[in-house]
Amino acid sequence: MNTILKNKKYNVKVVTTLTLIPFAGIFGTIWYIWNFGVVWQEPCLLFIFWIITGLGITVGYHRLFSHRSFKSHPILDWIMVICGAAALENSALKWCSDHRRHHKHLDTDNDPYSITKGFFHAHIGWILENKPDPIEKVKDLEEKQALRFQYKYYFPLFIIFGILIPIALGCLWGRPIGALFWGVLLRITLVHHFTYFINSLCHYIGVKPYDPNSTSGDAWYVALLTFGEGFHNYHHKFQWDYRNGIHWFHFDPSKWLIWILSKIGLAKELKKANYLQIMKVRSMAIWNQIYECLEETPDLVSQSYYQKLTHIKNKIRIIENSWLAAENNLASHHHGPTQHLLVKQMLQKQKKKYHLEYQTIIKSLSVMLITIQNGQFI
Repeated sequence: MNTILKNKKYNVKVVTTLTLIPFAGIFGTIWYIWNFGVVWQEPCLLFIFWIITGLGITVGYHRLFSHRSFKSHPILDWIMVICGAAALENSALKWCSDHRRHHKHLDTDNDPYSITKGFFHAHIGWILENKPDPIEKVKDLEEKQALRFQYKYYFPLFIIFGILIPIALGCLWGRPIGALFWGVLLRITLVHHFTYFINSLCHYIGVKPYDPNSTSGDAWYVALLTFGEGFHNYHHKFQWDYRNGIHWFHFDPSKWLIWILSKIGLAKELKKANYLQIMKVRSMAIWNQIYECLEETPDLVSQSYYQKLTHIKNKIRIIENSWLAAENNLASHHHGPTQHLLVKQMLQKQKKKYHLEYQTIIKSLSVMLITIQNGQFI
């Protein structure tokens, strides 16, 4: 019997578990509501534990441990491994090993959840398969006591923080079964599949302003369900950035939490791509697309565009050199506090000017790309 199970494509235990949990979570909750109604504490329990465990994955497993996008106080390590264990998405060491492999081997056979193998495989199929991948490339994480402890006691931690505590809270208002459905089963279902959307949906839809050749896409509406993880094309280009949503209006609670943690001493050395780096990547992405399109256009037309592109390239070089010179000027001169503030304010004004000039160039490149793609040569 064991030989038969080992030769099967899917792991029977995992398939059974990940089928029963959402079935019981959705239909069990509906049944419970139908027979016993709803008290306000139950949706609140779902919402609170969804936030706690979801951020345990996005802030802890993903941005802190997998990508080391900031440094953490040991207390934060313990908080994140406990929250992550309650999410029932495997140990941090296993999760990070898989995720680092995904980034290193994106869209290849070595990518554990490659979208090239289909939406179902990227979403959940890879988890169900009966071929456990080794835990590797996480030596840096194995040095952390919290992660070693979690790996050793992963299931007891899940039982305590993922099941018993929500049920115990339900006992406070006399509805432990309701807490089981709302705070455990339905909550795990939502956290799981919203996380899986990052591997599947974000490699299936969305815009690609930073890397058009990647399957990853930016989708703000996925960010609403995943604590900011929906800006996935940016993330795959700047995976070391503690942010996924780089603009102030981007919904990214994970970056907001990390920033708050940095203000209370639990996080430090937040890694962040500067504006010049981001603009260079965006311009080069459009630039390369234009060159690919020009290879298929008549020589007379392409020569005209090559001249325009050379002119734009020179303007970009001037902006970038001016930007770097302004930064070096601030860093190389030692001023008094008042003078330093004035120089810094002047630098900000200069950067704002370069920012607008760079944005104008990117818009010009975007217009050029669209006209070439539509055959409306100018």
